[in-house]
Order: sequence, then structure tokens, then C-alpha cells
Amino acid sequence: MKLLISNPFLNLYLGIMICTSCANRATGYGPDIYVPDTTFKVVGYLSNGNFDKLDLIELDKLTYLNLAFANPDAEGNLIADGKADIRPVVMRGHDLNLKVFISLAGGGRPDTVIWKNLLLPENRSAFIKKILDYTEVNDLDGVDVDIEWNLLPYLGDTYNPFVVELKEALHSRGKGITSALGATDLHKAVGQEALDAYDFINVMVYDKTGIWRPDDIGPHSPYSYAEEAIRFWTEEKKIPADRITLGVPFYGFDFEPPARYISYKAILKENTLFAYQDSIGRRYYYNGIPTMVKKTILAKNNLGGIMIWEIASDTTGDLSLLRALSQTLDAGDCPVITFYRDEDGDGFGDPARPCQACTAPQGYVANMDDTDDSNSKVHP
Repeated sequence: MKLLISNPFLNLYLGIMICTSCANRATGYGPDIYVPDTTFKVVGYLSNGNFDKLDLIELDKLTYLNLAFANPDAEGNLIADGKADIRPVVMRGHDLNLKVFISLAGGGRPDTVIWKNLLLPENRSAFIKKILDYTEVNDLDGVDVDIEWNLLPYLGDTYNPFVVELKEALHSRGKGITSALGATDLHKAVGQEALDAYDFINVMVYDKTGIWRPDDIGPHSPYSYAEEAIRFWTEEKKIPADRITLGVPFYGFDFEPPARYISYKAILKENTLFAYQDSIGRRYYYNGIPTMVKKTILAKNNLGGIMIWEIASDTTGDLSLLRALSQTLDAGDCPVITFYRDEDGDGFGDPARPCQACTAPQGYVANMDDTDDSNSKVHP
């Protein structure tokens, strides 16, 4: 039976719908079955070379674990950095109910010739099929596209179609797609269609300066930079706030020649009291516990999550930045205060044993003035 429709506007609408349906079927990926994640996200990046440090990291305080990085060979087969076997780490994350993503490319220098070739229209779908296969074989929950300024200038107008099609492919399997992008600027290759394709965007609010700028010595991730980033993404780029995670660093820079990258853990080995500072003279610049707490509150009140580069640079125990971050989130909607363990009950707290809370937990006080918390007779 043939249905005759005389309304020309309805005919036009049906024609558009039919064409769109045909275009979707042409990709061969099937319907979008991805379920958006509306929870507050805590995303931790872990370099493949730090898989051996997993036992030192409180992974249960994350909601996402991004494995960094994987890059394609000339045929488009993804290979994890160092040829690492990521499957045991994925399994470990899943045991803790984390979503585990593979992060592509990275801020180093992936092979620009290979990436440029694979993203060409005639090669793109085959490459995406191999990415999809990689996620299936390794039981991954999604892909994080970490194509940065070192690679973007070589990709031109191939970046956006790649991201849009990769989203179709991943969503057809119920898998997610995210990206790591800069704090207050974007390369012209990154268009609105790509930004709209990402489920959420991990904004890298660090490296405002660094050891590559030896004459620009100073904070690389101040609190003011986080405020600038939020304005850029929500007001200028018009990305909904709940699709942004605020990137925080668990590392710093040592500008004393020869200048170097330095982990938070290494800084604290010199003096545990450095945990409460953001700089040591004009040598170290990083984020200590007070700034990490303040940024976590900023993200909790204004965004969809917080992101960490990278979790293996943290210290262990009570001075852990990840622990401070997690305690701040768990505290709820209240003015968060740092309290300190008073083991000997003399009314003076141990600066090496902080806790973030709304009110003092039992056995904690608001000062960090004790010099020997095992002896009540020793205090200021």
C-alpha cells in the first residue's frame, strides 16, 4: 500500500530523515547506545611506564583511569607506549568500578607522518575500526583523544571528521570519548563539531610556564589560571560546565639549572612541610594541599569533575594530594577546613597527618604546631 502525503513541509522533513538514516547506515556503526555519565568525575592519568607503581596509588578515589599513551603504527594498529600490556591494569581498574580509557597520541611527539596519513578521508574509517578493535580486545570503556599542539598543525581539516566518526563508532558499542585540551586557547584545527562530539573535556590547567621557558620562572598552575580556564570554556567556547573537568598537576618544575620536571612526591622528600606551599623560593613551583583543596572546591561547585596529571607523581599517606582531593569531595557542601591529627592529646596537631573535613574528626585539631606528636610534653 502506498501512502500519499500532500504536505510539502512534511515531505521535506521525511526526506531529510531518510537521507540522515542512510548516512548513518553507511558508516556501519549502528545506533548510539552510549549512556551519558552525569556523575562528578575524578579522572586520573597514568603513564604506561608507571604501571609498576599501582600498589602505591589509592585508585579507589578515582572514577576514571586514563592510560597514557597509545599511538598507531603505519598500518593503524595501536601500540601502547613501551609496548606495555594494559590488560592487567584495565582489570585492576574494573575491579574498583573505574572506567578505564586509552589515551591517544600525547604531548610528546608522536609520528606526525603516520597520524597525518591515517586521518586522511580514504584511511580514516579503517583506522577507526582498528581503534575500536583495540578497545574491545583490551576491554576498555572508551578513548581519550589527547592530540595536542605538537601534532595538530599537521592534521589540518582532518581532525574534526576523525573525532566525529570516532564518536559514532565508540557510541555504537556503548563506549565513551573524551579529550585533553588546553586551558585558555585552542589550535584552529579543533572545531566546534569536535568539541560537541566529546562526552566531556579534560582541560589541562597547567604548564602555563615551564622549564622550556627558563626566563619565565614562576607558577605554572596558579588558582587564577583555573578561573581563566573556566571562563574560556564556559563563556567563550560555550561548553556546558558539566562537560568540563578541571585539570590539576601532581608535579612541579625545578627551575634551578639544569631545570627539570619534579614530582610532588620528590618535593616532599626534602621537607614534608612543603606540602602546604606552592613554591620554594624561585626554585620549585607546584600545587600543595591548600591550593589542591581550593581547586577541588572550585571544580565541585562549578564543573563536572576534576582531572589529574599524573597520579603516580603523588606521595603516599596522609600528605597525598589525591587523598586531600577525595576528602574535600567527601566533605560535601560546607566550608572545608584542614585539621591535623593530635595523637598525644596535647591540643597540638601533627602537620604530617592532615585531614580535610567540615568539622574536626575525633582526635584532630585545627592547628599544625606539634613538633613531636608521640609525646604530650613536647609542643610549642
